[in-house]
Amino acid sequence: MDKITNVTIISTNLNKKILNKYEDYHVIDGDFSYEEIHEKKKVVFFNILNNLSEKELKKLFKYLKDNNILFINVTNDVELCLYTDYLIVYDKSKILMEGSTLEVLKNEKLFKRLGLNLPFIVELSLLLKDYNLVDDIYIDKESLADKLWK
Repeated sequence: MDKITNVTIISTNLNKKILNKYEDYHVIDGDFSYEEIHEKKKVVFFNILNNLSEKELKKLFKYLKDNNILFINVTNDVELCLYTDYLIVYDKSKILMEGSTLEVLKNEKLFKRLGLNLPFIVELSLLLKDYNLVDDIYIDKESLADKLWK
């Protein structure tokens, strides 16, 4: 994970103890400014992005990427993992699985066991794949729509 610039940590039991190994990151757990993010260069969003609109999320993640800011998004909202390339799934303080977001999301049984749903677009593409309507799993609605309506 050392070379990864953007990570989501999904946890059913959000606890700041899981951040112990990320001590060089600045934790944001309330209101924030872009200036604060830019100054710190390495930030953890601790379960605060859930209330942002899709437009606000896209703006934030574009800003982070354009400014080469390393970030970790800790959340219990599985939909938010679609904005990052690397995913870590925790249960309490134990890592159950980690890897590229798409590879981790393929483990549907793990998410069900934790009482979590897969992101809607991933679940839909898995169902469409079962019916041989698509050959792959998609993580964004635009790519799936392009595939279905070509």
